[in-house]
Amino acid sequence: MKIMFVCTGNTCRSPMAHAFMLDMLAKYNVDDVEVDSAGLYCEEGAPISEYSKKALEHYDIEFSHESKPLTKEDIDTFDYIICMTASHKRALEDIVPKEKLFSMDDFTKKGDISDPYGQSLEVYLKTAEQIKSAISDIISKILSK
Repeated sequence: MKIMFVCTGNTCRSPMAHAFMLDMLAKYNVDDVEVDSAGLYCEEGAPISEYSKKALEHYDIEFSHESKPLTKEDIDTFDYIICMTASHKRALEDIVPKEKLFSMDDFTKKGDISDPYGQSLEVYLKTAEQIKSAISDIISKILSK
C-alpha cells in the first residue's frame, strides 16, 4: 500500500503527516506501507519548516524532508492521496481518480487541518496534535481493510 499526503507547499502539514504516519506504522510493526508527501504549489527542495521540525521533535520524531510537487507518476502509483483540506482535494478532483482521493476530514470527520504557515511554534504544536490524531484515525481505518 502506498499513501501520499498533500498540502500547499509541502514544508509544514504534509511532511508532519508523513512523519507521524511513519512513526505510528513503525510502532505497530507495519512495514508494507510506503509513505510520502508532496505539495500542490511548491518549490522543489525546500526543507521542512523549522517549527514543523520542532513540533515533531516534541513527539520525539526526527524527520528530514525536502519539498516536492505532486506529479502524474505519484497520482498513478499511490493508492491513497490524502489532502490536508477539502480545498486541496477539490483542486485535484479532475486529475486524481475519486477512489484514491481523500481529505483528512474524510477519515476523521473533524474538519480540515489548519495551516500554521508563518505563525508561532504554539500554532505548529496545535497543528501537529491535530495531524497526529488524524493519522491515528487513518491508520485504524486503512489497516482494518
